[in-house]
Amino acid sequence: MKQRKKLVTERLVAAQFQNGIGNFIMMTPAITALANHNDAKVDIVLDRSWNDSRRQGIEQFCNEWDLVNEVIEFQKGFDEKKYEALFYAYHGESSESHTFFKNNAKIESDHANWRSEKINEVDYYMNMIYKMGYRGSVPPLKFVTGSTANLGSKRLNDKEYFKVGFCNGFFAGSKWQWERKAWPHFERLAFLLRKYYPKGKMRIFLFGKGEVEKKWADKFTDDKLVFSLVNRTDILGAASCIRCMDLFITTDTGLMHIADAIGVPMIALFGPTLVSKNGPYQMNNRIVRSPLPCAPCQQNPLFTICKETDRCMKALEPGLVMAAVRTYVPQLIKMGRMYCNEKTQEVKSCLGL
Repeated sequence: MKQRKKLVTERLVAAQFQNGIGNFIMMTPAITALANHNDAKVDIVLDRSWNDSRRQGIEQFCNEWDLVNEVIEFQKGFDEKKYEALFYAYHGESSESHTFFKNNAKIESDHANWRSEKINEVDYYMNMIYKMGYRGSVPPLKFVTGSTANLGSKRLNDKEYFKVGFCNGFFAGSKWQWERKAWPHFERLAFLLRKYYPKGKMRIFLFGKGEVEKKWADKFTDDKLVFSLVNRTDILGAASCIRCMDLFITTDTGLMHIADAIGVPMIALFGPTLVSKNGPYQMNNRIVRSPLPCAPCQQNPLFTICKETDRCMKALEPGLVMAAVRTYVPQLIKMGRMYCNEKTQEVKSCLGL
C-alpha cells in the first residue's frame, strides 16, 4: 500500500471503512466532525483482506485529504488506546476490522431501516457523531480533484461548448447485482440532446471504469460529439474532469456522489435503490425515477427475488430525462450556476429565454 508521510500530531481518531466509494463520500462530513470535535487528525483503517477496485479509489482520495494522518491496514494487535475515538458504520461490510471496531468503539451504531426511516446516509453517520458529543453543524461533503493532463484538457475546458457528462457506473461483481442500476438509454439520450441543442455547440463526455463501462462506451465510437474518458484516468482525475462539466447525468454510483461533493449540476437516475438513502445530499440537483410501481425495491423482498434486473431502469424512458434537462438548464442559467457566454446564449435561444 502506498503511504504518504505521516503528519506530526498529538491527537488521533480512527475511522474503519469497507464499502463503496459513494458510501465513503457520504461519511466524510461525519469524519470531519469527529476530527474537529477531538481536535485530531484521522487514521483511515482498511481491512487487510479487502482488495477490490473500491479500495484503490478510497486510498487515493485519503492520501490527498489533508485531514487524514495516514491510511493503515488493520492488523492483529491494533492499538486502540492511541486514539481519542473509534468510528465505524454498522452497515459496513463484515471483516475482521469491522468486528473489532464494533466491539471496541464506544458508540451506539444501529442498523438503520432505510426504507421506513427515509434517512440519508450522511445524516445516519452524523447522528452517530452527535451521540459522541459533537454539537456543530453538518460539515460539507469532501472530495479532492486530480489532474486532467493528457485527457484533452483543451476540449474539457473550452467554454464555447455545452459539456454534458454521462456516467453509467456500478460496482460490478457485487452479490447485490448492482448492474440493475445501469440505464440502457444513454445512446438515445445523446441523440435527443443533439436534436435539442445547437449544432456544434455541445460535447458529451463518458465517465466510468471497468470492462462493463468500456463496452458501454464503445457503443458511442462512431459519434463525433462523444468523447470517452472511461478507463483513462484514476478517480481523482475523473473528479477533475467532472468539475469541467456544465451538466452531469448519472446513475446511482460513486461518481454521482463525487459530483455532489464538488458541486457540479447533476441529474441522477434512480430505479431500484432508495433516493432517500443514496441520493445526492446537496441542494439543486434533479432526480429522475423509474415509473414502475414496484420501484424502488431496495430493502424490500422484491429486491432479492426480482428476476428482471433490467426492467426497472429500462422503464425510465429517455424522454423523462430530457424533460428534466429542459427544465433544469434554464434554472441553472437564471441562478448563475451556468456561465452565460456565446454557448449559453444559443442554449437560451433554444429554450426561449
